[in-house]
Amino acid sequence: MIDVPDKERQALDPKLQELLKDAEDPGAGFIFCASCSHVVAKSSDRIEVAGTFVHHLTNPHGLRFRIGCFSEALGCALSGQREAADSWFAGFCWRIASCEQCQSHLGWYFDRSEQYFYGLILDNVQSD
Repeated sequence: MIDVPDKERQALDPKLQELLKDAEDPGAGFIFCASCSHVVAKSSDRIEVAGTFVHHLTNPHGLRFRIGCFSEALGCALSGQREAADSWFAGFCWRIASCEQCQSHLGWYFDRSEQYFYGLILDNVQSD
């Protein structure tokens, strides 16, 4: 079990604060930053995009990533402009998603119109 200290809990997104407050076991059912253990998402926010949760992807520089898709990642901070170029998901723009506590790169936020999801690098997050 990973416990979230009161000081860190106060810095969390208000929606995430409520989820942790109501949880019987503060570590159960959550996804954490692998670098600092900051709460990033709920395990139940895992979703399938293009028919699967896990995607094996390569960027234009040849770097390979194994990402998992999430409907929400309230512990992520977004940065950069929306980019359409080199998106792995047709019609979706992307932005960088980082841990809001330690700023480690955790993945990307993908959106189009009123649809969005987070693609988190599975090697950069941990679960309970």
